[in-house]
Amino acid sequence: MLLDYIGGGELFTYMKTETKLENDSAKFYSAQVVLMFESMHAKDVVYRDLKPENLLVTANGYLKLVDFGFAKYCKTRTYTLCGTPEYLAPEILLNKGHGKPVDWWCLGVLIYEMLTGQAPFTDEDPMQVYQKIMKGKIKFLRTFDKYYI
Repeated sequence: MLLDYIGGGELFTYMKTETKLENDSAKFYSAQVVLMFESMHAKDVVYRDLKPENLLVTANGYLKLVDFGFAKYCKTRTYTLCGTPEYLAPEILLNKGHGKPVDWWCLGVLIYEMLTGQAPFTDEDPMQVYQKIMKGKIKFLRTFDKYYI
């Protein structure tokens, strides 16, 4: 497989050097992901692996989505447990079937991480991460833009 050269690198690297992104940058990047998901979902494709490492920044600042290894054609539900632990939606963990909404969950996690510098559900033990996801308790910092909450 061959991809175009994307000189800007991963969004992950950019986020690590900036610690957290400004609200306008986070809005700009999240809006692009919304358009990506709308396009894929219109074709009944669920991506299931959104994370900063899978978003490349082009020279002009736009994002390209890469790594479609977990993407799947899905009209209704699928049952495969896959994705990055901190980004997994509760319905994936419950193993009762999931669909397109899991991508929107991942976008919420990405937005939180862009604005705070860390994912909302973290722990060294993946099982603890899963428990935190199932509890669903998130701390919103005072620095959050009121339009995100």
